[in-house]
Amino acid sequence: MHPEKFKQVAGLPSAERHAYFVRKVADTQEVWGLYHDGWATAQVDGKIAIPFWPEAVFAQACASGDWEYFQPRTIALDDFLNKWLPGMASNHQLASVFPVPQGSASIAAPADLLADLREEARHYE
Repeated sequence: MHPEKFKQVAGLPSAERHAYFVRKVADTQEVWGLYHDGWATAQVDGKIAIPFWPEAVFAQACASGDWEYFQPRTIALDDFLNKWLPGMASNHQLASVFPVPQGSASIAAPADLLADLREEARHYE
């Protein structure tokens, strides 16, 4: 990815990054997380939030601090929709959508992110 594109996308407000995430994931059919002996997580309002990115380069940019040994790992969109998000909902976890090193993520309930992705996927059928 061109550094200028990375900078522009990473600099978008969290709501616009959320929309970018939904469009990109629906198009590429893959979601990215960070993995090292388990998936990266964060705490949000006392709940576990799992961060997800639309592309590996954005996940890699966040692999520092508590996540410095983590590496980007892909998740097939089908698995994300049918296994991950329902499992996260039953575990009372949240999705941290497209966090960036300088800025906040969009925090979404798994059911809301699932609805966003299914709605976007209709445009690709």
